[in-house]
Amino acid sequence: MSSKPPKRPPPRDGKENRQSLLSASAESAKFLILLQVISRLLTFLVNQLLLQYLSPSLLGISVQLELFMISILYFSRESLRTALQRQSSSPTTNTTTAAAAAPTSTKTLGTRGKLIEGTQAAHRQTVINLSLLILPLGLLFAATLSLFYARSFASSETVSQPFFIESVCLYALATIIELAAEPYFALAQLGLRYKVRAAAESAAAFARCILTCGVTVAVAKGGFGERLKGQGVGPLGFAVGQAGYAVVLLAVYVWCFWGEDGRGRWGIGLRGIESRKSGYHLTYFHKPLTSLATSMWLQSALKHLLTQGDSLLITYFTTNHAQGIYALSSNYGSLIARMLFQPVEESSRNLFAKLLSSTTDPSRENITSAKITLQTLLKLYFLLSIFFVSLAAPFAPFVLSLIAGRQWTTAKDAGETLSAFCYYIPLLAINGVTEAFVQSVANERELAGQSAWMFAFSLGFAAVGWVFLRVLGWGARGLVAANGVNMLVRILWSAGFVRGYFTRLEKKEERGKEGEGIREVLPSWMFLSTALGVGALARGVVSER
Repeated sequence: MSSKPPKRPPPRDGKENRQSLLSASAESAKFLILLQVISRLLTFLVNQLLLQYLSPSLLGISVQLELFMISILYFSRESLRTALQRQSSSPTTNTTTAAAAAPTSTKTLGTRGKLIEGTQAAHRQTVINLSLLILPLGLLFAATLSLFYARSFASSETVSQPFFIESVCLYALATIIELAAEPYFALAQLGLRYKVRAAAESAAAFARCILTCGVTVAVAKGGFGERLKGQGVGPLGFAVGQAGYAVVLLAVYVWCFWGEDGRGRWGIGLRGIESRKSGYHLTYFHKPLTSLATSMWLQSALKHLLTQGDSLLITYFTTNHAQGIYALSSNYGSLIARMLFQPVEESSRNLFAKLLSSTTDPSRENITSAKITLQTLLKLYFLLSIFFVSLAAPFAPFVLSLIAGRQWTTAKDAGETLSAFCYYIPLLAINGVTEAFVQSVANERELAGQSAWMFAFSLGFAAVGWVFLRVLGWGARGLVAANGVNMLVRILWSAGFVRGYFTRLEKKEERGKEGEGIREVLPSWMFLSTALGVGALARGVVSER
């Protein structure tokens, strides 16, 4: 009997593919926002309980450990994650793949069991192979940063905390377990399976909250004996919670992908890919994506140092008490930002990469879609920024007195720092989406240029932070102000890149419209005047209390 090969669906035209990307991006944003809302609300509720049992100093130490963990994760995976986002969900639409040839072939396996480039199986395996590089990088950075943090970076006050070394080791182990789930994360992103990611991360966040809260409260109540109740467990409760997060995250991903692994087409293990044009290192690692990830690593490292520079500065220049005050303000002040802005930033980065990242010039329709999306996001952010500046900032100290315990409301600079953070949130949001655009479309030369500028910004941030913290003695408020200055110059640089990028792509007769860009995203003067009046009224009400 002769069997005919199955018919492939006709390829999508540009408009249909573009609409699919926009729909997928909206779906992504919906699930990621839902994920962040669940995660942040859980964290908020648990923190409200934990604040009754934690001192500002212990909360400051937990911030150091979180910075330690985030640094391992960021240095290990961020550049590869960003590079893999430029991989399309289908091999037939991936212009960066060297051999998207033979799309009508149904043959999957080549010589020696290797997958044939251009097939769906090889396309997925390309992503898996690169994501597997993250785990050895994680082992390297975990070992290096653990020794550096415990022996050189942490102060004597921090090291003297009960179970400090055990907590550092447990945090390092948790990061390794979390990085082991990276191939599954990459596959979920490639297949636009945002429900899988939402399920994994929300379940993991719930486990972390339960374990952190359970250990801390149980010790405080004497559940582990009077000796531990007297001395406490230091930051161990946070470490146990993070380990639980990593284990549950990996378990949910494995469970969701269990039926797809090992069917002979593709698997989670390393597997060779047969390429006609030698497009792979050692037949495993896609050369263009590997090169892109390598060039992105320095830029990602500098971005991390800038993003987490506040934690580094406050750790080096201030006490654990001041670190706790800043951590409290950051957790409350950025709650809405993390629930809304971070998911939108991730989704927009994925969308811009799919619409505009190509070896050839993107189509006029894709350019227009990307530009309208960016303008819409920025206009939304400007409107939300007015709320934070006019209403949230003056009422922040009053809100803090309602939701935090007595030891926090009477702590020095707590209310003022939270109020200052409300002015910083708009800059944080706008910078997030503009830098997401840059990372999605910039080539290697442009990324190198951005890295150089970000290095200069990091030096400027350190200098401004030193002045505000050491010379002027502003404490946590000075750190918020230094962050604001740093974020502003980064926004200006990204805005210049965005303007230049669209100017190069659009035709000459349309360039005259470029000046309209900033006017299109700014609110009207009437709206701004009303907001200023409401803000002044709010400040008057607060000052009378």
